[in-house]
Amino acid sequence: MGSLPEQAHTIVVGGGTAGCVIAARLAASGRDVLLLEAGPDYGALTEGNWPAELLDAAELPTTHDWGYEGQGAAGQPLKYDRARVIGGCSAHNGCSQSVGWAGDYDAWAAAGCPGWSASDLAPLFEAAAEHLGFRRYTQEEIQPFQREFVRACRQSGIPVRDDLDDLDASQSVGCAPVNIRDLTRMNTAFGYLDSQRTLPNLVIAADAHVDRIHFRDGAVDAVTVIGYERTSTVRAREVVLAAGAYGSPEVLLRSGIGPRSHLEEWGLALVSDRPGVGSNLHDHPAALMEFAGTAELRRDLDEFSRRGWLPQEQSVLKLRSPVSDGPYDLHIYPWVEPDPAQEHGWRCIVPIGQLRPRSRGTVRLTSAAPNTPAAVDPRFFSDDAGADLESVRYGLRWAAENVVPRMDRHLGAPLHKPIPLDDAGMNDWIMRHHSHYWHPAGSCAMGTADDPMAVVDHQGRVFGVTGLRIADASVFPDIPRATPALPTVVVAERIARFMIGATA
Repeated sequence: MGSLPEQAHTIVVGGGTAGCVIAARLAASGRDVLLLEAGPDYGALTEGNWPAELLDAAELPTTHDWGYEGQGAAGQPLKYDRARVIGGCSAHNGCSQSVGWAGDYDAWAAAGCPGWSASDLAPLFEAAAEHLGFRRYTQEEIQPFQREFVRACRQSGIPVRDDLDDLDASQSVGCAPVNIRDLTRMNTAFGYLDSQRTLPNLVIAADAHVDRIHFRDGAVDAVTVIGYERTSTVRAREVVLAAGAYGSPEVLLRSGIGPRSHLEEWGLALVSDRPGVGSNLHDHPAALMEFAGTAELRRDLDEFSRRGWLPQEQSVLKLRSPVSDGPYDLHIYPWVEPDPAQEHGWRCIVPIGQLRPRSRGTVRLTSAAPNTPAAVDPRFFSDDAGADLESVRYGLRWAAENVVPRMDRHLGAPLHKPIPLDDAGMNDWIMRHHSHYWHPAGSCAMGTADDPMAVVDHQGRVFGVTGLRIADASVFPDIPRATPALPTVVVAERIARFMIGATA
């Protein structure tokens, strides 16, 4: 396409995990939709133009990253990878999918968000699984390192169940369903958008970065877009933001919606004073134990790869710590990766991910310019009660005592600094060496009109203006205890149904 249209009924900002879903659903309902994606669009899967690394489900690509960076709890540098491409992070993710626990969604509904209970969302999870081609690994497809991990957990008393798609599941270990078809990562562009690409009422504009949204008398009027070698203004009756937990608050802030003091800092005209914009940011912190792979691991993986495809990660343990408010609050999700620096060519990682962090951080502008990444700070392990640290400490001790000794055929010498056994020493080790699970959420939280920190209502409508909604992981009030790609698809499904129902 050589230029942008001058207007559209509905503009969807962001063609990522959620944006592809809601654009496809709205267009299929007959609405005139313009989908704006800041990254490239490689077309339908069948056209054969997609880069190999985005298709290969065995590895985690980073070739289309936005470039967000920040710091961990002790000031260590961290990268906050987000995918800048049609399909978004669903084109970068590890393909293991989980739904989380029913109680988390029921809590959203109980807090004043009707339509978001587990029973309301269950059919949407099923629809998402169908569109993304979910399947389960056969026993023959589970590679040796992953088999060893499952065996070690079973010997430690953990039941083996492939139940990560069960909203009522509890502590267990198994392999999650995956969005993989013929070894290809099935992102939401493939699962949702491809079947609608020929619709005359859907326009997909790639390499189109949204600067800000404009309002007239408190209602959406237009969107400023940087792309096609110029800056354009496209009129719209409504806008759906689906730019993710970092991108959606960035666009809102540049558009004059956010904390008054922060907008004044950058000379941005106030449209609506919403202190919750860019607040409530949280992510799943993760402490990683790393080991050199053994000669036995190399032999086992070589033999397995000669028989077929070698996925690097497959199994997930759901574990309950003493501070959990539900059936589990930790994921242990081991993987292997090639490492030529190791004698036997492999590195093994055993991460402990905390699924229900109490700590909250922020997304804040560092410039009013649209191409300057925001400052991202989840403020890991900053909760006053220290519950996040206590949970991860439990997981580290449990894995060190139960998993590591039972996997000595594959796990060689530790590649990390020794972990102190006392609480204070372990806390310091976690703070200095933690990473994260790449699951940012909550920066434009859903809530009720009387909650000053809520940004959107239960239908995704932004408080203080009309014609603007958000449909992505930023609206999670609390991140569910899941890998959030699938819940993010469900957010888009849910809000699309609210929108279509409202005009049916």
